[in-house]
Amino acid sequence: MTTAQAVADPRIAGAVLGRAFMTDPVFGWLLHGRTGLQQRLTLVFESFAAGALPKQDAQVLVTEERTAASIWLPPGHWKTSTADLVRQGPKFVRGLGSRTPRALGLLTRIEKHHPAEPHWYLEAIGTVPEARGQGIGPRVLLPVLDRCDAEGVPAYLESSNPRNIAFYERHGFVKRPLFPLPDGCPVITPMWRDPR
Repeated sequence: MTTAQAVADPRIAGAVLGRAFMTDPVFGWLLHGRTGLQQRLTLVFESFAAGALPKQDAQVLVTEERTAASIWLPPGHWKTSTADLVRQGPKFVRGLGSRTPRALGLLTRIEKHHPAEPHWYLEAIGTVPEARGQGIGPRVLLPVLDRCDAEGVPAYLESSNPRNIAFYERHGFVKRPLFPLPDGCPVITPMWRDPR
């Protein structure tokens, strides 16, 4: 049985999430027609992990076999700062290329609808294709949800893939109202979990 461990190297989480998001509808829309999809996604998620790691209490978790990963931002630290942009920018731009403005517009819209109340933010979670359906995803989800429960803190995420909604609901997340998205963007479902 695999366990999750915190990693300090953003490349590890980036590589796992890059593979996990190969069939994600929103990233497919962002990068439609671009070559080297896995490499591009790896850079994007490496940039997210690099932005998270310097934040106190942030959790970048990866299973021992590198089959699943998650990026968790602690209460009060979900918003992208100028320092985050400097740290994340080069890899983010290399990954998205000419689609960077489209991605930044989408992220700005998502941030505008982000809840204000304190919560842990699940920025990304994914399992590589060959390991799906084996119960591995919870290993990078539950350590922080257990902490949320122990500390009485909610959790929040935006699901970019409708197939994952039931997984989140099994772990206590409930759907929130949808918010407007750019033309052509697949649905993004905000979800909230009160502590148990």
